[in-house]
Amino acid sequence: MSSPTANPTNRFLYAACQHGAEQVLKQALCEPAGPFRLAYSAKGFLTFKSNMSTPIWSRALIEHPLVRSRGTVLERIEGTESGPMVEQILASYQSLDWEVLHVWQRDTAQPGWNGFEPGVSLLALSIAEQLRSALRKQNDGREVHAGGLSRENPKTPANSLSVEPSDHASENEPAEESADESAEESAEINVKHSEPLKRSEPMSEGVAPGAKILEVIIDEPNRWWIAAKYAQKSYDFWPGGVPDLFFPDEVISRAYYKIAEAFSWGGIQLRPGEKVVEIGASPGGACQWLLDRGTKVTGIDPAEMDERIVNHPNFTHWRNRSREVKRRAFQGFRVLVCDANVTPNYTLDTVEAIVMYPTSRFRLLVLTMKLPDWEHAQKIPEHLERVKSWGFESVEARQLGHNRREYCLLARRRVSQRHSS
Repeated sequence: MSSPTANPTNRFLYAACQHGAEQVLKQALCEPAGPFRLAYSAKGFLTFKSNMSTPIWSRALIEHPLVRSRGTVLERIEGTESGPMVEQILASYQSLDWEVLHVWQRDTAQPGWNGFEPGVSLLALSIAEQLRSALRKQNDGREVHAGGLSRENPKTPANSLSVEPSDHASENEPAEESADESAEESAEINVKHSEPLKRSEPMSEGVAPGAKILEVIIDEPNRWWIAAKYAQKSYDFWPGGVPDLFFPDEVISRAYYKIAEAFSWGGIQLRPGEKVVEIGASPGGACQWLLDRGTKVTGIDPAEMDERIVNHPNFTHWRNRSREVKRRAFQGFRVLVCDANVTPNYTLDTVEAIVMYPTSRFRLLVLTMKLPDWEHAQKIPEHLERVKSWGFESVEARQLGHNRREYCLLARRRVSQRHSS
């Protein structure tokens, strides 16, 4: 592929997603329903060919709640040692007018499977450090940040990561973009680093909206994609679309990860002492995060709560089903969180009955919407329209990095209550 400095337009785009969501995106984005053709498919990572050339710094890929990260594909490179691959990247792209560089690894599993959670990987950290050191030697002070694939096996040395045969498919596209149909042999890529690796800083700080981000996406340890992203939204500034959040060593459940990411995505601040109610609270992972923020939490669940939550002075347990609680009991709450293992319609029916009661004054809803199967993702627009009909000013959906087969729905401040809070 020619250098992007000589050809500032491209026809290929990528989308990163959760394992399992690929088919939904193919149906939504590819012909005949969408404007693109599939070029490459791996678990959690797709590339598309557009019928029109677009500037490399653009947002040509259509918005979709299941797309975690997206951008313009510049090139695919392969090798057995990271050093020459890093040199190749800098030779081709250092002169490009990017402002920050992201290095991240596509997911190797679904969130929660065998302890896997998306985040920062050792391999991405090591490659980012090599790129950063090489740039510094040339007096190039642009930032380099790493992300993707954390807590899977944090004790694995970065220089012992091996290539596993990948599960991917492709269409008949140009060689530099399409996947190799042949089976791949297991191999090793040698990764070296000269100093201790550090976790990346939050990407939303110090980078203005509209920033130009160059990406190194690790598909397999020996196969990397180079991409360009025009960042505008909060998650654009997170490598791989997953925030690098601090988590304590012990969390009660995975709900802690999900709610932390939801509030980070939404840029939402909780007020000390603010009253929050959670439906489907057991065993208390989300409550743990909310209590850590200094809020007063009421958990609604017929099941038992973790004793650490039950004994917290700012926690109250209503050991009922939410439909058994009188609606006027919700009068003092401002934030409603729901992560119940029920169908989307059941969640919406339950929440609507609470929110639309005359004495309710909720400024924020954070709903985890379960998908009985991936085909139910097609109903997300219907879910959003229903919540909008309740009078909320902003209603958004996103499949978070820590979501399983579910997505997060955020609804903020009802119009009729704008001046009453």
